[in-house]
Amino acid sequence: MPLSIMKAPADDAKKNDVMLTSRGVARRERLLDAARDVFLEQGYAGASVNEVVARAGGSLATLYKQFGNKEGLFTAAMERHIATAWAVLEEGRRDQRAPEQVLYELGRRMLMLVFDAGVVRLVRGLAFEAERAPELGEMFLARGPDHTRQALASYLRDQVEGGRLALEEPREAAGIFMGMLLGEWHIDALLGRELQLDEAKCNARARRCVDIFLAGVARPQA
Repeated sequence: MPLSIMKAPADDAKKNDVMLTSRGVARRERLLDAARDVFLEQGYAGASVNEVVARAGGSLATLYKQFGNKEGLFTAAMERHIATAWAVLEEGRRDQRAPEQVLYELGRRMLMLVFDAGVVRLVRGLAFEAERAPELGEMFLARGPDHTRQALASYLRDQVEGGRLALEEPREAAGIFMGMLLGEWHIDALLGRELQLDEAKCNARARRCVDIFLAGVARPQA
């Protein structure tokens, strides 16, 4: 039997594995997209995994196999949603961008993300739910704000080691930057005040915060 024919079954099996893997990834992405929309529209308490499956297609068995439970689905969906902001830190490292550029891009992405109406509604609901279920609040803090500050602290530490910034406590500095960025806007939004923010306003605030922050931590030029 020709060698090429003898290899065909194994080759076909490999192709099938790849196709199955691709289908599995696509199914997971559809579930995460649907979960993000449902959680942002209905909040954590009001969100239903049945609604997620109805929008994404598939089955509850697949959802539970992929994510374990509603909390697991929520965590995965929110981490994926926020990842667009975190990504700028790795992009900045890889491309060796100036801290001013990286912090500005992080700031503007975070502002557009945090002050999205659905995110504000979700956080407001989580704050209410956390009184009854503290572990839910802790889960959100650990996977959201804490993760963001840790990622930023790691980036700032790298900049200190590279001689581009001068600060003693990168973790504290990350919290200061994020606190200045969200500032009074955050409490106003959570308590229902209409802010009427747009991309231009978020960009301008991000630029001002970066300028103020770097004025305090930029290493003086020799």
